[in-house]
Amino acid sequence: MPGKFKTFLKLGILFTVACCAMLTPGYLKVRKLKKEISKIQENIKHLQKENESLRLEIDKLENDPFTIEKKAREKLGMIKEGELKFRFVSPDTSTGKQQR
Repeated sequence: MPGKFKTFLKLGILFTVACCAMLTPGYLKVRKLKKEISKIQENIKHLQKENESLRLEIDKLENDPFTIEKKAREKLGMIKEGELKFRFVSPDTSTGKQQR
């Protein structure tokens, strides 16, 4: 009986090792893919927040007179009728000329 038990035990251990050897690469791949999915989901959340922010900005640029005026002044240098625009120029220290 002890000889059969040892043989059975050896076969059981061999079977267990073989199963582990076969399943480990699959398990590691699944774990890696789960991490990748998690990163992608975080990126999606970030992009959704960014999209919402951009949608709000677009809405303001289309519908909010204050925002439209602010952008026109900043980006296009526009002024209202009757206003004066001052432009300050720094002297170029290397040549002694003024920069524009």
